[in-house]
Amino acid sequence: MINEKDFLYEITTDVSELNEYGYLKPYAYQNLFGIIAERHLNKINLNVDTTMKYGLAWVLISISLEIVKPVKGCIKLLAQTWHSQKKGPFFRRELVFKDENSNLIFHGSTFSVLFDLETRTVFRKKDPPFFIGSPIQEFTIKASPSFKTDITLIKVDRRKVYNSYIDCLGHVNNTRYGEFAYDVLTDEEKENLQNMKRYEVFFLSELKDKDIFSVHRANIDNRIIIRGVNEITGETSFNVLFDFNK
Repeated sequence: MINEKDFLYEITTDVSELNEYGYLKPYAYQNLFGIIAERHLNKINLNVDTTMKYGLAWVLISISLEIVKPVKGCIKLLAQTWHSQKKGPFFRRELVFKDENSNLIFHGSTFSVLFDLETRTVFRKKDPPFFIGSPIQEFTIKASPSFKTDITLIKVDRRKVYNSYIDCLGHVNNTRYGEFAYDVLTDEEKENLQNMKRYEVFFLSELKDKDIFSVHRANIDNRIIIRGVNEITGETSFNVLFDFNK
């Protein structure tokens, strides 16, 4: 029986993902999560080659992370990940990143679903058509696959989906949403990112090639909330949260 926590992955932060103050951009933490999760799924035979045989694909619903020590410069990190919970269609996964001295740098959780590529809907059968091991019920942080707020957000940008944003599933890749949110931060906010304690992205509806979307934002209680709205369908596409609370 495979114990997912037995796998340890080494990764080094990339200079291209540092901001002008030398700190890792928020969406780069998200990218690190994605790289490690993909490498791990390859190890345990749950990668895209396995799921595509059944017309299914893993789709990220949310990512929540807590930053214990902000990453500055290009450093080596050691990462672990494990499937921690299955509730309804949601699969929860934990990820932990430490430095070479075993000091915790950041950690968090993702929620994903299996997506039926033919119907473009969530796969809701109780059992998937391939083996997924039992979850290791150890959780890193408090997290949820959804985020709701009734505060008013102000429109600050309007953008178009370009070819380079589209991945193999035919929609905007999840890493792009963090970039969209980062693009509307002020210089002062970018400099203050070294004090960010929590970063979250919630994916609500697909953005596809040539879609037009607007970006909205609000500041409340030491948090910056960014929302993307598909101007063609009127649907909220994503929410991003930068939290500076201790």
